[in-house]
Amino acid sequence: MSDLEKWLEDGEKFGWEMPRAVWWKRLPVIRHIRAAYLSARVEFHNDFWLSAGLIPTGYDNWVLWGVAHGKERGHE
Repeated sequence: MSDLEKWLEDGEKFGWEMPRAVWWKRLPVIRHIRAAYLSARVEFHNDFWLSAGLIPTGYDNWVLWGVAHGKERGHE
């Protein structure tokens, strides 16, 4: 099973949906920069909740993978 298939399966299994992003945020170079930036934010966020004794759900990492691979939904 490919990473994309696993990612799609997780999204369906948990009912997760990618956020929307304008077209230019899904361009290859920009989406990788955004994924790196958001990864640092998620790390900070997860550290905070872990220190409070709560375990992250995995949704944030799922979204990060989607951002890095251009899977955000477009604006209709």
